[in-house]
Amino acid sequence: AVSLGFVAETERQVEAHLESHLDNHLRSHQGSLPPDDARSRAVVTKMRDDEARHRREAQAAGGVALPLPARLAMKAMAKVMTTVAYRL
Repeated sequence: AVSLGFVAETERQVEAHLESHLDNHLRSHQGSLPPDDARSRAVVTKMRDDEARHRREAQAAGGVALPLPARLAMKAMAKVMTTVAYRL
């Protein structure tokens, strides 16, 4: 149940990250997509939808919600990885 919860939380965070690329209100966000880039938006939308489906499947299979400290640690590590990847 905890492993599935980890999968669900990972997918939730990836889903939120992908959504940030699609959000036109966050134009200052590094990596946000231009509103007129329909092709890239379609790809990222499909990826976001896949992540959401994976999250729902993990939850339906018995994944439990992780405690807040675990979710925050995961988010912090994701921020480190995306920042390093951006700067490379």
